[in-house]
Amino acid sequence: MTPATATFIPEKTHATAISAGIEAKSTAIPLTLQKPEARYGIMDTVLDAVGWTPMVRLNRLFAEFEGAEVLAKLEYLNPNGSMKDRIGMGMIAYAEQQGLLKPGDTLVEPTSGNTGLGICMAAAVKGYKVIITMPVKMSEEKRRLIKAFGAELILCPTELAFDHPDSYIEVAKRLAQQPNHVMLNQYENPGNPGAHYATTGPEIWQQTSGHLDYFISGMGTGGIISGTSKFLKEQHPTLQVIGIDPEGSIFSGDTPKAYQVEGIGYDFWPAVLNRPLIDEMVRVNDQDSFTEARRLCREEGILAGGSCGCVIAGTRQFLTHLKAAGQLSAANPKRIVVVIHDTGRNYLTKVYNDEWMQEKGFME
Repeated sequence: MTPATATFIPEKTHATAISAGIEAKSTAIPLTLQKPEARYGIMDTVLDAVGWTPMVRLNRLFAEFEGAEVLAKLEYLNPNGSMKDRIGMGMIAYAEQQGLLKPGDTLVEPTSGNTGLGICMAAAVKGYKVIITMPVKMSEEKRRLIKAFGAELILCPTELAFDHPDSYIEVAKRLAQQPNHVMLNQYENPGNPGAHYATTGPEIWQQTSGHLDYFISGMGTGGIISGTSKFLKEQHPTLQVIGIDPEGSIFSGDTPKAYQVEGIGYDFWPAVLNRPLIDEMVRVNDQDSFTEARRLCREEGILAGGSCGCVIAGTRQFLTHLKAAGQLSAANPKRIVVVIHDTGRNYLTKVYNDEWMQEKGFME
C-alpha cells in the first residue's frame, strides 16, 4: 500500500457553504423515521424498506489500534444498494411538498450513479419518468441498473469542469428547461441533507445509545455528512465529524484533477455541504481506497464500493494521528461510526476486477 499522509483542515468557513435557507428547510422534509419493528411486518412499497440499516463492529481491520471501537453503518443494505435511496425519497418528497412535481412529470438528475438509482426506485413507485445524466467514468453496473428501471441514460465526458456546457450537470439543466421536466438537483435540494437529518442521524443515535466520539463519512454532495452531523451535534455538541475526501477533490484543498473513486469529491462546493459542521478532513488516494475496499470484503465480509474503501483508508490515517498524539489507547478509548456508502456489486468490473486494478496501476 502506498504510504499516505493525512490532511487535516480545521477551518470552518467557505464562501459557498450551505445557506441558512437550505439548512432550515432541510429539517422540515416530510419524511418520518420508521420504527425498527416495522421492518418485520408487511410494507406497502419498497420505499418503506429504506433505512434502519444495520450497524456492525469492525473486528479485524483496525485491531492494531487499541482502544478504538469502529462501528460501520451499512448503508449498502438499503433496497437499491446505497445511502442514496434515502435522498431519492427525500428530494422527491420536498419537490412534491413545494408543488414542483405533478403526475406525469419527468425527473431529470445529474449523478455519479447512486443518486440516480435512488431516484429511479422512488420514481418507479410514484409513477414519474426519469432521465439520468452521468459522467462516462462511472461503472458499467450502474449504467445497466439505471436502464433496468426504464430510465433514459445520457453519458457525458468525465474530464469536463462542472460548469462546462457539455458536463453532465449542465446537460441536465438544459433538459430540465423542457415542459413538464423537473431537475431535483441533489446539490441544492434541501431534501438531500434533510433525508439524513430525519432518518440516518436518529438511527445512529439510537443504535449507539448516544455513545459515540467520532462520525466519519465521505463527502460527495455533502448530504449525508451535513444532515447526519447536524442531527447528531444537536444531541451531542462535542461530537467530532471527520470528512473523507479523495485526492483531486477541492474540498480538502487539493487542485482539481482526475481520480478513479466514484461518488465522492468534486471540483465545486455543493450548496448543501454544510462546511462548518465538519471538524477535520482527511485526503486519500485511489490506490489506498481500492486496497482498503478489498480488505474490507476479505477481512470483514463487507462487499462495499471504492468510496467506502476511501472512508476506511481515511479512518486508518485518522486513528494513526490520534494514536501518535496520545489521544487513543486502552485507557482512552474512542467509539467511531463510519459510513459504508454503497454496495461493491456496482464495481465488480472495476475495484474487484484484478485486470482493471492492474491496468490502472493499483496492483501488480
